[in-house]
Parts: sequence; C-alpha cells; structure tokens
Amino acid sequence: MSTTEPPVGTPWHQATFPASFPRFWRGYTTFRGRAARAEFWWWALWWVVIAGAVNVVYAIGLFSMVLSTPPLPPPSVEHALERFDPFPVWVWLFTSLPPIAQIALGVFAVIGLAALLPWIAIAARRLHDTNRSGWWVLLYLVPFGNFVLLVFVVLPSDERGARYDP
Repeated sequence: MSTTEPPVGTPWHQATFPASFPRFWRGYTTFRGRAARAEFWWWALWWVVIAGAVNVVYAIGLFSMVLSTPPLPPPSVEHALERFDPFPVWVWLFTSLPPIAQIALGVFAVIGLAALLPWIAIAARRLHDTNRSGWWVLLYLVPFGNFVLLVFVVLPSDERGARYDP
C-alpha cells in the first residue's frame, strides 16, 4: 500500500490526522470524486478540536460574566415592538457578553462560515464513496435527516462509487 497522498477527489484510505487538515482546505470546492472514511473522520476530529477550543474560550468569557458586575438592563420590548426593530434586542444580547466571549463568538462564526462549503464538499465526496449521490447532503435540512446522513457517512466504501471518480 502506498502512503503518498492522492489528489483530492480520490479516496485516501490511509489518511492521517495531520494530513487531513490541509487536504480539507485544498478540497474547498471539489464536489466530484470520493472521500474515504479516514479522510472524512480525521477532518471531523479536527473540527471537534477547533470548535472545542473556541468554546472553552467562550465558556471562560461567560464564567467571567458570572463573577463580574450585573449585566446591562435589557432593552424595552415595547420600544422594539413600537418601531418593529428587533436589532436592539440582538445588540443587547451581544454587548452584554464579556469581550472575550464576544471575540470567541465572532471567531467561531467566521471559522464556521469559512468551513461551511468545504464541509458540504467533503460530505458529498464521502457520500459518493458509499455509492450515493452528493445531493443526499440536503438531508441535513430535514428534521432528523442528520441522523440518516450520519449512518451514510459511517458506511464502508462501496467499489460501485467509482462511477463518481473524476
């Protein structure tokens, strides 16, 4: 077995944890081809590590809020409804957080938005590897569809999925 990295879109069953990070970003818009389980799940572990680190910082910020002075009073609901302006409520929710929690929330939003398209791409390639259309990724938009997708991405590779190879 060869340990050299194949191009993105070709299943790499011997993918490693360190190699999965740059490979994920290189496959940013590669919806054709396939992704092996190792490639998909090593990236999923990266995502858990990244999200966990940001959430720890966010939790520290929230904990510091509990130990600090009382929060700002909420905006008047009557005032927001009178002008039909929901933004004072959102501004209050965001500004009532300590700065470290605001930064962590902003970082997570940026990382999440940046990773959204590659997540869809790697999920589509993983579905191709199980001989399913990448359109099955739309199940995520259906209630409990994510559980069906979880089953699909856990399934082993199917040699008939080679029809999706570039």
